[in-house]
Amino acid sequence: MRRLKEAARTGQGPVTLREKRQKAQEHRIEEAERNISLADYWTAHYAPYASQEKRPETWRGEERGFRVWLAPRFGALPLRNIRPRDLESLRQAMREAGKSPRTIQHVFATFRAVWVHGKRWGLLDGEPPTKGVELGRIDNGRHRFLSPAQLQALLAEVARRDPNAWEFVLAAAHTGARLAELAALAWGCVDLDERTLTLVHTKTGKPRAFPMTPQLAAVLEKKPRGEPGELVFTNSEGGRWKLMPTNFRKALVALGFNDGREDRRERIVFHSLRHTAASLMLAAGVDIRTIMALFGWSTMAMLTRYTHPGDEAKARAVAALGVAVEAKPGRVTPFRKRVEG
Repeated sequence: MRRLKEAARTGQGPVTLREKRQKAQEHRIEEAERNISLADYWTAHYAPYASQEKRPETWRGEERGFRVWLAPRFGALPLRNIRPRDLESLRQAMREAGKSPRTIQHVFATFRAVWVHGKRWGLLDGEPPTKGVELGRIDNGRHRFLSPAQLQALLAEVARRDPNAWEFVLAAAHTGARLAELAALAWGCVDLDERTLTLVHTKTGKPRAFPMTPQLAAVLEKKPRGEPGELVFTNSEGGRWKLMPTNFRKALVALGFNDGREDRRERIVFHSLRHTAASLMLAAGVDIRTIMALFGWSTMAMLTRYTHPGDEAKARAVAALGVAVEAKPGRVTPFRKRVEG
């Protein structure tokens, strides 16, 4: 009572028992929030946000990384108490389990995203503990792409197995679109008169228009046109493509395109169709800025990661070097001013 009277006199602190209890309750709630476990924060706050705001494939990857690696190890711990040494032990465990550096990087990126979200909500302070773990530089670039002959063989093998997958693979090869971008393509974004399509759900969030090749236009003209909001490409069950078509993978096996390729960067996957489209454009002499605009790349670094000169282009370049080295200097005729007498 003395403290309450003192608070009433000074104007500092609760002045009634009810107000004091309310303040104590608010303090307990605040402390509980600040000491919330990783699992509880994920369920109550982060998952509802990420599942709605992030791209479906990004969210699926985060959810898998949390369920398989983060939850079993740190789920019961207060999020604010997880330290760099804890994450270092996780990194070691993932390496011992044979996980690739890229997979480890994705799991750590998920943890960092949760931490940053909590800091934005005022529950955490300072830098995320992932900053104290050295993951090293990861070279995840793929170096192989398909030659025109290989691409034609692949398309023929996929067509033999699954017409729906063939349409999807052909469209990817003729646009260089990412799987998720092409899977989300709706009929309202296809203009058969102008022979253009617009990829709306892109990685950068910026719509990207792409002129059709004659081959792609021919495929789309034969398809029954749906409503503006209906998907252009669907699987054999009429659903949306979410992963690499199974028959695309089987076709790669049947053709032996990945035989003996242990390094995952050397294996042909669905995303290799994007490399192939860009590299074939480059070999055909398409200028760099046009390729960057078509594929949605804002930096030269992305272009160099995805485009690879083929053997023929390299041979032409070396031949040109040979000609230049052996070139003899031209005869120079001195210019003399004519003097009129």
